[in-house]
Amino acid sequence: MELANLVEVSVQFIKSHPEFACFFLFLWTFLETGLLIGLFLPAEKILILAAVLVSKGIISPWSFLFCGILGTFLGYTATYFVGHYFGEEKLEKNLERFKLSKEEILKTKEFIKTKGKLAILLGRFIPVVRAVLPLLIGTFRVPLKEFSFYNLLGAILWVSSYILIGNLIEKTLSIIIRHKLFGIVLFAILFLLYLVWRKYGKNKKLF
Repeated sequence: MELANLVEVSVQFIKSHPEFACFFLFLWTFLETGLLIGLFLPAEKILILAAVLVSKGIISPWSFLFCGILGTFLGYTATYFVGHYFGEEKLEKNLERFKLSKEEILKTKEFIKTKGKLAILLGRFIPVVRAVLPLLIGTFRVPLKEFSFYNLLGAILWVSSYILIGNLIEKTLSIIIRHKLFGIVLFAILFLLYLVWRKYGKNKKLF
C-alpha cells in the first residue's frame, strides 16, 4: 500500500474512531521526520484533522500537544542520530538510499547557514526541509544538548500552530453554514492562501 493510501486510511479511521486520533498523531509526526517520510508525504492532514477535533472538544488540547510534540521531537532526534552516524561525507555518498537530491541538500545547507540555530525552529514550517533538516544538523555534529533545546522549542511552536489552524477551520465552516455566500468566499480565500504557502514551501522559495 502506498504512503498516500496509508494516510487516507488513517484519516478515515480517525473520523470513525476519534479516540485514536492522538495515537495516529504521534505515529505520523514521528514517521514524517524519523523515517524521512515527509520527503514524500507531510503529516499535515493528520495534524489538521486532529486539530479540528480539538476545536470541537472531541479530544483534549493537552493530549494533542503532548502526542504531537513527543512524536515530532523523537522523530527529529532519531534522524539527528542517523545524520550524526553517517557524517557529511558518507551522506553525500548515500543520497540515493535516503531518496535525496543534491539540490535538496545544498538548499537545506544554505538555509542552515543563513538562519543558524533558528533553522531548527523555522525549518519545521517548510515542507520537505522539515524532513531533511535534522539529518543535516546531525551530519554537522551540532551538540546534542543545543540541538535538543531548539528541537523542543520548534516542536512546541509547530504543533501549537495547528491548534490555531484547527480553530480557524472550525470557525470558517461555522460561518459557511450560517452565512452561505460570505462563508464560501472566505473559505476560498483561505484555501488559496494555503495553496500559495504550500507551493512556496515545496519550491523552497523562502530561501
